[in-house]
Amino acid sequence: MADSPPSKPNDDPRPQPALVESRSRPAELPDLWRGGFGPEIPMPPPTGGLAAYWHSLRRRWLAALLLGLAVAGAAAPAVWFTYRAEYTATAAFHVASSLAPILPGGGDRMATAFEVYKGTQQQYVKSRFVLVAALRKPEAASATVLQEEPDPVDWLQQNLKVAFPGNAEIMQISLTTPDPRESAALVNAVVDAYKAEIVDVELNQRRQRLNDLERIYTEKENELRSKRSDLKRLAEQLGAGEKENLSLKQQIALQQFAAFRSELINTQFKVMRLRWELKAKEAEAQRPASVEVNDLELEQFLRTDPVALQLLQRESELRQRRQEAQSVLTWRGSSEHLERSRGAEESTQRALAARRVELREELKRRKRAALQANIEQLKAEIAAGAEQEKQLLQDVEQAKKLAESFGGSSIDVEMMRSEIALLEGILKSVADEREKLNIEIRNRPRITLIHKADPPAAPDRDKKPQLTVLAGLGGFFLPFFGIIWLDARSRRINSTGEVYLHTGLDVIGAVPMVPARTFRSLVAAGGRMQRYRQEFNESIDSIAARLLHLAERDHTRVVLVSSAVAGEGKTTLATQLALSLARTGHPTVLVDFDIRQPAIDQVFAIPLEPGVAEILRDGVDLHEAVQDTDIENLAVLPAGRGDRRLLVSLANGAVRGLFDQLRQEFEFVVVDASPILPVPDTRFLAKHVDGVVLSVLRDVSSVPNILSACEVLAGFGVRPLGAVVTGPVGGPFYRSAYTPQVI
Repeated sequence: MADSPPSKPNDDPRPQPALVESRSRPAELPDLWRGGFGPEIPMPPPTGGLAAYWHSLRRRWLAALLLGLAVAGAAAPAVWFTYRAEYTATAAFHVASSLAPILPGGGDRMATAFEVYKGTQQQYVKSRFVLVAALRKPEAASATVLQEEPDPVDWLQQNLKVAFPGNAEIMQISLTTPDPRESAALVNAVVDAYKAEIVDVELNQRRQRLNDLERIYTEKENELRSKRSDLKRLAEQLGAGEKENLSLKQQIALQQFAAFRSELINTQFKVMRLRWELKAKEAEAQRPASVEVNDLELEQFLRTDPVALQLLQRESELRQRRQEAQSVLTWRGSSEHLERSRGAEESTQRALAARRVELREELKRRKRAALQANIEQLKAEIAAGAEQEKQLLQDVEQAKKLAESFGGSSIDVEMMRSEIALLEGILKSVADEREKLNIEIRNRPRITLIHKADPPAAPDRDKKPQLTVLAGLGGFFLPFFGIIWLDARSRRINSTGEVYLHTGLDVIGAVPMVPARTFRSLVAAGGRMQRYRQEFNESIDSIAARLLHLAERDHTRVVLVSSAVAGEGKTTLATQLALSLARTGHPTVLVDFDIRQPAIDQVFAIPLEPGVAEILRDGVDLHEAVQDTDIENLAVLPAGRGDRRLLVSLANGAVRGLFDQLRQEFEFVVVDASPILPVPDTRFLAKHVDGVVLSVLRDVSSVPNILSACEVLAGFGVRPLGAVVTGPVGGPFYRSAYTPQVI
C-alpha cells in the first residue's frame, strides 16, 4: 500500500478492514440476499440485550455525562435556592364515640355508627359552606398564600388535613404553609366556622326540637283530656247495658258491610281485567296477520292429517326404492328406471308441499275461530260480572243503612275510643323522645374543642438537603440514561454478528478502525503504523480475493459499492477495493457515479471533468474521460459535472451502453455510487451491475436503514453480494487497542 493515494473523508468512511467471514445463512432468506462466496467461516456472535446498551454507553458516554452534569448542576441549585420551609398549625376537637344514657348497650352497632359519624364530621370540616364561612373572616381572607389562588376554597379543600390519629376520638385539623402565622390563622378560622356552622347549630337544633316536643305534648295531652270527657258524657247518656248491646250489633253490621264491600271490589277488579283482555283479543282479531302458524305447530298438525301421513309414507317408500335401485341396478336401462322413480318422488314431494300449504291455512282458520270463541266467552263473563256487581252494590247499600240504623251515638263512642288510644300512643312516643333529648342537653356535648392552633415555633422537618440531593441525582441520571436509551433504540450496528442476525446479509469482510495518521504515513518502515497498514491491506485484499473468486465462478466483474445513507464509508471502500484488484494484476477502473457529491477526483488529484456526466449527457468518448493513475492497472472515471438532464439519463437506461464499454475495456469495474435511500440514482444504476456491496459503519449504520436499502435493491431485482463492516471488535487481526478514527 505504499503507492496508495490518500482517501478523502467524503462519506466519513472511517475504517480500513480486516476480514471476518459470515456464518451460515438461514435457508429462508431471499435468494437475492445470498452472496454465494463459497466456504463460510463462523463470525463472532452478535450483540443484543444489555450489550446493546453497553455499546450505546460506549458511544455516548461523554455526551450523556456532560448533559447529565449540566442538568444536575442546574437542578440542584434551583431546588436549594427556591425551597421554602413549611410550618404546620394544628387544632384539635374531642369527638365522643357515643352518648351512653340515650342508647345504652349500643355495642357493635354504636362502634359502626361512630365510624360513620367521624367520616361525616371530616366532610363537614372540609365542606364548601364551612370554608366559605371561614374565608369571610378578615385574618383568613388576607392570607398571602391565598392571594394568587383562583379558587381559595378549592385550595383549602386540597391542603387542609382532617384526621383521627390512631383511630381515636381526637379529631385534628391542620394546614401547612410557608408562614406560621398564616397557618394558625387559617386553621383557627376553619375551627370557628365549623363550631358556628355545625357544632353549635346541632346543639341549637336539639334545643329547638325539645321545645317543639314540649309544645306537642301539651297540645296532645289537652286533646286527650277533652276526648275522655266527651266519652264519659256519652256513656252516661246511653247507659252501660244499652251501650254494650248496640256496640255488639253494630260490630256485626259493620263486619257484614265490610264483607259486601270487599266482594264488590273484587268483582269490579275482575270485570275490569276481563274487559282489558277482551279489548286485547278484539284488537288481535282485527289484525289477520297476527294469526301466524309456526313450523312446529304445522308439523304437529301434519302428523294428525291422514292425507299428509299417506304422502309422507309414499315419499319415504319412493326414496327407499330409489336408493335400493341405485345400489343394485347396473344394466343399461337402469338410468331410465331411476329417472321414473325420481320423478314419482318429486311429484309426491310437490303434493306434500301443497298439502302443507292447505294445512297451514286450515290451522290459521282454526286459530281465528278459537280466538273468536274466546272473545265470545269473555263477553259472557263480563256480562255475568256486571250483573253480580249490580247486585253487590245493592247489598252494600243495604248493609250500610243497617249499620247506620243502630244510631250514630254508638259509632261516635267507638270512634272516640279509637282516637283516645291513638292519642295515648302519640303521647307515650313524645314523652320518650322528650326524655332522651333532656338527657342529651344535660350531658356533655358530643363535640368539644380541645385547643385552637398556635403559630408553630419551628418549621417541619427540613427537607432542603434531601430534595437538593435528589434533584441533583435525578437531573444527572435522567438525561444520562435518556441519551443511552434513545441511542439504543436507534438500533445501530455494534458488531459484525448483528449485520447477519438482523438483516440476513453475508458479511464478506470486516475493516478495522485505523488512525487517520496511518494513511498520512503509509511509507513508515515499522512500528505501530506499519502494523495498522498491514492489517488494513490484509482485510482489503481478502475482500478482493472473494470478488476474484466470484468473477471466476459466475463472471461477476462490475461491482457497485454503496451504503444505506451517507457517511458510512462507501467511497473509501470502493477506492481501496479498486486499488487491491489493480495490485493483483487485473486491469481495473474506478467509476465515480456519485454525481451529486463526487469525491474520487479529489482522492486521486485528477480533474473532475470530463467524466460520467459528459459521456452520458454530451456524448464524450469514453477514452477521453477515463484517466490513468500512478498505480499500475488502475484507471479512474471521474463523475463530471452533473445536472438534471443527467439524472434523466440515469432513469431512462442510457447508462447501459457505458457499462458495456467498460466491460470490454477492463476486467473489473468498481462503481462508487450514491447512497441508496436518500436519492434514486443508485436504484437505476444497480440494474446494470453484476452485484452490490453494502458498506456498513459500526456505531453509525442502523439496522432499519440497512433493511430498507436491501428491500429497495430486492424491489429492483438486484443481488446484494454482501456487506463490509467497518470497525468491528475482536477477531484474529486485532492485537492492540487504540482510539478509532474514521479517515
